[in-house]
Amino acid sequence: MTVSLIVPVYNAEPWIEQCMASIRAQTYKDIELIVIDDSERSGAAAARNRGLDKATGEFIAFCDADDYMEPDAIEKMVQAMDGVDLVAGSFRKFGEFEQIVTSTTTYLRIDEVKRYVFKNLNDPRRFQMLSGCCAKLYRRSLVARFPELTTAEDMAFNFDYLTRCQHVRFIGDIVYHIRKRFNSLSTTFDEKNKLGLFGFLEALKYVAVFLRNDMIDDEVDDAIDSSKVYHAMLYFMRICQQQGGSMQDVFKRLYP
Repeated sequence: MTVSLIVPVYNAEPWIEQCMASIRAQTYKDIELIVIDDSERSGAAAARNRGLDKATGEFIAFCDADDYMEPDAIEKMVQAMDGVDLVAGSFRKFGEFEQIVTSTTTYLRIDEVKRYVFKNLNDPRRFQMLSGCCAKLYRRSLVARFPELTTAEDMAFNFDYLTRCQHVRFIGDIVYHIRKRFNSLSTTFDEKNKLGLFGFLEALKYVAVFLRNDMIDDEVDDAIDSSKVYHAMLYFMRICQQQGGSMQDVFKRLYP
């Protein structure tokens, strides 16, 4: 079973060799590697969509060019795909800070997935197994497109995908390492698109659609609002760190 592994590349020269070395070291060999040169800085969503256009494998995986994978990452995720529509592996964040996101290896019905998501919305620093599109394996037959968002396009992609899933499996083993840096494309403040970093507001609409059929609307609204507050504070903090100056100065740049 072929895995189409999509790697968008933009401004990753210091780390690309480590990324590619980790892909060459994969113990699973039936991999269709698709590297997308994002030299036009079209953004992660557009680059990944171009990769999806080229993919022919039964399964889809993503790797960012400044990250790297464990040697048995693809093999473990393919093995875990039996009987489910999505596999989410544990992962490590490193760089500006260190964090392990993990869960016990478990098989989840979609109603159990929704309860997990609901806990994350109310406590966003925990229950993050479904965040991002890396450390995951998708069935190409169920994959759609990434929406054109500057940030949180992977959140929107995941929850749109989950609307077509019946079962999910979490893997307790760490399969992926995410380099956290505050000058990445998804955290760069752009004067021409001042609110671009707040794309999570649009992405959370996909989360709400995924949850609403089985949960009380008021409970979903409250959980979404909780996540909005968290992410708004997070991205404002990132802009302040990147731009320097006082919080008041940054606020005036957003709302002159």
